[in-house]
Amino acid sequence: MTMETYAERLQKRKGEKMSNYDMDEIERERDRNSFASVKVKVPKEATTEVEIELSSDDLLILTLAAHEKDITLNQLVNNVLRDSLKDKSYKLELPTKPQVLKEY
Repeated sequence: MTMETYAERLQKRKGEKMSNYDMDEIERERDRNSFASVKVKVPKEATTEVEIELSSDDLLILTLAAHEKDITLNQLVNNVLRDSLKDKSYKLELPTKPQVLKEY
């Protein structure tokens, strides 16, 4: 049995493939995520066709607003209608008549 020198050990290490710890960590993270993730399909919102008559001035204002937000006119109208319905349902939840709170 011969003794191995430090220089010989270094030569052996150079010959071995070095591990890439970043790539190993990325692969481990990918494996963890693939096992842990649950894929849920979000149902698409049901939409209904509605015809709206707008004046040219109103149409121009809405078109410019959609352009500023970088969305289509249909998307803008859908967003406006959805938001206004949410506000309306919130207002319906609140009592219209003020209530007096009593503490006993």
